[in-house]
Amino acid sequence: MVSFPYDTMVRMNMARIEAVHKRPLRLLSLPVLTLVFTLPLAPQKGTVSGSAELRQTLDRLNTLGSLLIVGAHPDDERETMIAYFARGRHLRTAYLSATRGEGGQNLIGPEQSEHLGVIRTQELLAARRLDGGEQFFTRAVDFGYSKSPEEALAKWGRELVLGDLVRVIRRFRPDVIISRFDPGASSGHGHHTAMGRIVPEAFRAAADPTRFPEQLREGFESWQAKRLYWSPPLFSLRDEQEQTQRTDRIRVNTGQYDPVLGRSYAELGGLARSMHRSQGMGASQRKGDAPAFFGHVAGDPVERDLFEDIDISWQRVEGAEEIASLVSRARDEHRADKPAAILPLLFRAYALMEKLDDPWIEVKRKEVVRAIELAGGLWVDAAADVWNPTPGAPVELTLSALNRSNYALTWMRAAVGLAAQASVDANSEPLVYNRVSRKRLTLEVPRDAPYSQPAWLQRSGQNAYYGLHDPSLSGLPGSRPALEVTFSLRDEQGVELFITKPVLYRWVDRAFGERTRPLAVVPPVAVGFSRSSLVFPDNGQRTVAVRLVSNTDHVGGRASLDVPKRWRVVPRTIPFKLARRGQELTLRFELQPPSTPSSGFVTALLTVGDESLTQSMKIIEYPHISTQVVFPKAEMRVERTDVRVLSNRIGYVMGSGDRVPEALEQLGASATLLSRDELASGDLSRFDTVILGIRALNTRPDVLAARERLLGYVRDGGTLVVQYNTVPRRRGSPLILAPYPVTPSYDRVSVEDAPVQMLDPNHALFTGPNRITAADFEGWVQERGLYFMGDWDQRYDAPLASNDPGEPPRRGGLLYARYGKGVYIYTGYSWFRQLPAGVPGAFRLFANLVSAK
Repeated sequence: MVSFPYDTMVRMNMARIEAVHKRPLRLLSLPVLTLVFTLPLAPQKGTVSGSAELRQTLDRLNTLGSLLIVGAHPDDERETMIAYFARGRHLRTAYLSATRGEGGQNLIGPEQSEHLGVIRTQELLAARRLDGGEQFFTRAVDFGYSKSPEEALAKWGRELVLGDLVRVIRRFRPDVIISRFDPGASSGHGHHTAMGRIVPEAFRAAADPTRFPEQLREGFESWQAKRLYWSPPLFSLRDEQEQTQRTDRIRVNTGQYDPVLGRSYAELGGLARSMHRSQGMGASQRKGDAPAFFGHVAGDPVERDLFEDIDISWQRVEGAEEIASLVSRARDEHRADKPAAILPLLFRAYALMEKLDDPWIEVKRKEVVRAIELAGGLWVDAAADVWNPTPGAPVELTLSALNRSNYALTWMRAAVGLAAQASVDANSEPLVYNRVSRKRLTLEVPRDAPYSQPAWLQRSGQNAYYGLHDPSLSGLPGSRPALEVTFSLRDEQGVELFITKPVLYRWVDRAFGERTRPLAVVPPVAVGFSRSSLVFPDNGQRTVAVRLVSNTDHVGGRASLDVPKRWRVVPRTIPFKLARRGQELTLRFELQPPSTPSSGFVTALLTVGDESLTQSMKIIEYPHISTQVVFPKAEMRVERTDVRVLSNRIGYVMGSGDRVPEALEQLGASATLLSRDELASGDLSRFDTVILGIRALNTRPDVLAARERLLGYVRDGGTLVVQYNTVPRRRGSPLILAPYPVTPSYDRVSVEDAPVQMLDPNHALFTGPNRITAADFEGWVQERGLYFMGDWDQRYDAPLASNDPGEPPRRGGLLYARYGKGVYIYTGYSWFRQLPAGVPGAFRLFANLVSAK
């Protein structure tokens, strides 16, 4: 057997991303779970900063109104609308996504499920940095496309999602709530319809102290928003025209130009929309009028504006008259060339805020601190000497303060909080104009400090929702930083200002300059497998590689595997020693499956002193988001199932990224990733089968360019397997690569255990080399398939049918045709999910597809 090099697949995928982003990528190999993309965290084009940010902050300081937009998925939010209200109207504006988008496909890499959710969470935060909004979530998991709101609410837990939404309303206290979906109609997706139905109930329940009273005991108060509206989708100019003609709609123009920002809010929204790169949501920056419409649902209706009859001034806060005067003067007296002139006003306003107790004060205190930073060119920073300290390890911090104004400031002290506690006395040091003042201290990370796992991944949930160790984090987009530092500065009026910053790691990349990443507490040794599942097609013994990486110096112990019953592993344990941080080591065990079908999980276990470690470590890094580290359990699903494959030499055309080639390796085949040049002029006849990966036609123009070569390969006796592509058309022509006419559609079967009919049980695809039965469709994950063909030429066989409840049979998920001397197969069944999950029946049927002759 020729082993398939998975890193080659990743490099091919990186080459595709390089072509998109016009920059080289560096491949970092972490021997603990997977290969990852390492790229510079480039500044976002269009980020509001400098004088424009200060002006925006001052305008927001003078505005006390809030709006909450509620949707189901990361891409439901309408960034142009957020930019209009947040940047244009200066209202506190937030988007709540019920899920983190875990159930979708990934256009930029191989991550799926919760790791894709990590990416899309960060993409939302990147979008919010552009459009000016805030971000919230519920604990619901995106389990894939659903056609039924009842299914969505049953899997999520209706009361759980409702309670999470109520908690966010009570936390955020919006004046106006906007649902992205019509509460009284189906929205085409079960998740959408479910959220449309539940928002009105949350609108009422948030004001009812008898609903979710535990939240009141946590310190929240009941809150009644003034009104609830919904925003109809606008997919075309015709939709806009239809909404314009309705007299019951409120209309706003998000296409208004903002001279301070140098863009319209619609243009800014287009930039924010383009942060959803994992979904391929790159958007235009629309010029001219860009309307948004709103329909009344509950609460007080309005005639022209959503904030009619709502006081959005400082009069909402009792005793804030002087604050109102100060921040108003600061806005009016601000000059871009002399921003520090308003610092006395801002410091006095800050001091007065310290004396008041009101939810709005908590919000405005952060805004006035940011205004002071911008007006004074004030920079305070906390940097660690490593990015990955371990529990019990020392960390050296460099604390820096810089005043780039002539306004007198004195550095009083600094306090370290969260995972570790420490303080530094700055001895009332005056900050000299444009001179960095630094303090250093060394502290020890507590031995019981938790690893820096995203909060929603720290505890397993049930059904389709996440568990949380800390209920106070419910609704929030991320975790608290591992360490943070609060700086105390005093101005010439005697006002003491507190600024809190997360501790970062800073370094200089020779190609891209200064870069930063969040500090992360990590295990002393990370352990993991190179794949998530392993299939044994017979009872032959196989080598299992366990990969270790040290995050500290001089660590050792013993490694072992916990295996299912009737499975045997040799040796039982292997000793290891790692001398330095960053050292890598691969240990090899021999795993023997039973002779009969069996399944379970193999877990890697390290014993280091009196500690047991089972965490792997995965770094997720892309140019448009902040670097994230996750610590999945070091386990691998194993399947012993009888499966044969007859095609040994396979050419694979990687599309948007999947792990199908790795699955083929497990069956004894070798897979070669085909480059642009190999598709254009290589010898395809050397392959028994050529497979197009998911979205290959969507992401690689060279595949369509090689259409005739690929069909010629079939005509001359080859087997071509084409996996699904999305339906949108390119240059007026559908994305199709097939020998005979076919019509793509949006048809899908979203229920993973929907019945599957073998319309011809004796069809060649079901009889060899593996006999397929109904049992092979058991245990599938998330869905049956997507983007089935809607119609096809009579020369195709359609031997399978499946459908969601209440729908007609869908036959277009698997098409088979003889073409010349060879075989063509189209399949919309989701092999890219089933094979990495180790579904045995999926392996057996896919082996038949690639072996078809």
